Amino acid sequence: MVKKTHFERLVIAAYRLPFKLSKTKKGYKAVQNSGGLVSAILALSENFRTSNKNLKNSKIVWAGIANDLPDDVTPDSFENDNFDILPVTIPARVNDLYYGGFCNDLIWPLFHYFPSYAVFNNDYFKAYEEANLKFCEELVKTIKPGDFIWIHDYQLMLLPEMIRKKLPDATIGFFLHIPFPSFEIFRLLPRHWRESLIKGMLGADLIGFHTHDYTQNFIKSVKRTTGFECHQNIIYTPDKIVKADAFPIGIDYDKFHDAYLKKSVIDETLKLKSHLSNQKLIFSVDRLDYSKGLLLKLQGYETFLETYPQWRSKVVFNMVVVPSRDNIGKYKEMKKEIESTVGRINGQYSSIAWRPIIYQYKSLDFNELIALYNISDVGLITPLRDGMNLVAKEYIACQVENEGVLILSEMAGAAAELNEALIINPVDNIEMAEAIFNALEMKPKEKHRRLERMQNRISNYNVFTWAFDFFNQAYDTKEQQKVQNIKLINKTISSQMVLAYRKADRRILFLDYDGTLVPFAKYPELAIVGKDTLKIIRKLSDDPKNQVVIISGRDKQFLERQFVGVNVSLVAEHGYYIKNGIENWKATINTDEQWKEAVLPIMNEYVSRCYGTSIEEKTGSIVWHYRNADLEFAQLRLHELRDDLAEIIHYKTDLEIIEGHKILEVKSGKYDKGQAANALIMNQNFGFIFAVGDDKTDEFLFNSLPHSAYTIRVGLSPSFAKYNVKDIPVLFKLLEELPN
Repeated sequence: MVKKTHFERLVIAAYRLPFKLSKTKKGYKAVQNSGGLVSAILALSENFRTSNKNLKNSKIVWAGIANDLPDDVTPDSFENDNFDILPVTIPARVNDLYYGGFCNDLIWPLFHYFPSYAVFNNDYFKAYEEANLKFCEELVKTIKPGDFIWIHDYQLMLLPEMIRKKLPDATIGFFLHIPFPSFEIFRLLPRHWRESLIKGMLGADLIGFHTHDYTQNFIKSVKRTTGFECHQNIIYTPDKIVKADAFPIGIDYDKFHDAYLKKSVIDETLKLKSHLSNQKLIFSVDRLDYSKGLLLKLQGYETFLETYPQWRSKVVFNMVVVPSRDNIGKYKEMKKEIESTVGRINGQYSSIAWRPIIYQYKSLDFNELIALYNISDVGLITPLRDGMNLVAKEYIACQVENEGVLILSEMAGAAAELNEALIINPVDNIEMAEAIFNALEMKPKEKHRRLERMQNRISNYNVFTWAFDFFNQAYDTKEQQKVQNIKLINKTISSQMVLAYRKADRRILFLDYDGTLVPFAKYPELAIVGKDTLKIIRKLSDDPKNQVVIISGRDKQFLERQFVGVNVSLVAEHGYYIKNGIENWKATINTDEQWKEAVLPIMNEYVSRCYGTSIEEKTGSIVWHYRNADLEFAQLRLHELRDDLAEIIHYKTDLEIIEGHKILEVKSGKYDKGQAANALIMNQNFGFIFAVGDDKTDEFLFNSLPHSAYTIRVGLSPSFAKYNVKDIPVLFKLLEELPN
């Protein structure tokens, strides 16, 4: 059950409204739209309103397109006890380019792995932006503090960020009901478009997908598109943490499971049985769409009839195709091809007494659908790609009297949950034919065992569990953000820090270099300290009360060149060398460099195996850089390299492998930034200790300093540091405030 403190009102944004108007003799009647989302939210509204007194008089607000409203109808016509309607009107031309163009001619085929069907048109994206902005403008008029804003599907991927810019403290969830493709598919979008879509979705606090695979595809695309740091399912954006996770949408299980007891369903069942003549029934229902693999399904059934002639005249395949977009050329052509294939198969195999395929191009009402689910011996659900496919779950829920067998495509999101089904590759007609045979021949005990497990699973994680799971995780993410925000430097914390700095008689400031004082560059030698940065450091280091320490993994020669004539101490190679002011460099340890003879050949091998990588050899370490390599491929090689190196240095207990920003480094474990810092503050009486860094190597520094020290990590990554700043400009602003 959702916690009472989660939200005060649910505001939904989806392309379609939950109701459509049906013309009657008396005028218009609001009829609930079909679809899992509408049914789910309608049931949820009653559930959470009755469970929370604060929500008793609060309706769900649903924003959706209202372009087709008759002139004499107002949004009040839709309102009922559960919903308030927020209509969004988009000019017809824009809507055609937005919905018919960008959404259905580009995103739909691309995200379903049909890139050859995708149409790339600059006007499409402009219309997509305009339509999302229209939604934003209407929503911000109605959103109140305490609302939970739940944005749905691929038509509104820019909307979370748009609302976030207007309402920074809003609680926003986004759910994608179609697959999120691999980066190799996603990257086909023009760079600006894909960056906009990713950043748009990251405006939400929680992003939901149907499966773990879709979630990981999204996170990989975030890394490749933005470079944001990601740990498990948490994404660290410059403004906040965002969680991406899998929430497999469920059905109202009891509604489907118990429906067979309704008299109207019983009557429909008896009528259907009278036409079957004791034949086994294979049933499928799909919307007309290329992603459903309809022709391949027919080919699989045809192969079954060819391969297992003993089943001819004993089985009937009832193939229902629900009309969809059949005014579009591609869909018209598909429909003709399906009907031609059905005719050919029936012509080849039928007899006077038997027709192998009953083809229906129509929508089914609820009673007819339940009856067909209930009496069918095999459910043949074989899409080429599907976000979830609730038909598979509905079929399983309806197996009560006649326990049927589900044949399910491995490309459907539902396959991750319904693994007791006969899982097939939908393009393999031989495998499909074998699965049909095995389903028809399956023993009752085996059928029951499989069904029982799947029914238990989908009854426990139903549509209500799905929604409340999403709400609870969104709430937990907001709590995590609050904890993170406590660590972010705000005016109060910066004022306290400035006051402590100015009161202290002696101060030491440890400043990391790459990613802290200087942004990362394509090549390490290009990351040169800027004039404005040097000006800040000079001002700090000229104060006789201050000791400024540049503490870096860079080699000593590079650091010396950057800070010529600046009164700073330098720590190079993570603490291997220390140079106090004008003194000479001193090595903190003496190491035997013979270990490099074993490590260098392996690193060189991985440079050859991964284009764009390079090696940097220092006195006490060797670094493998992969900033300029293909990130996904480099990550694969990174794991292999780390494993190979681990085997070599296993017996050399003084060596360690550390990872930083797109580097892997092998160094002695006898020194680190923390030990170097302790050497500099030992026996010194500093009234103010300050340290800032952005990398894993800086964690040694943060962890080693006294609790009274002010430690800061640049970026939102988890850290031993007391505080975080979002980026380098925020850090510089703080450093400029410190001096008197």
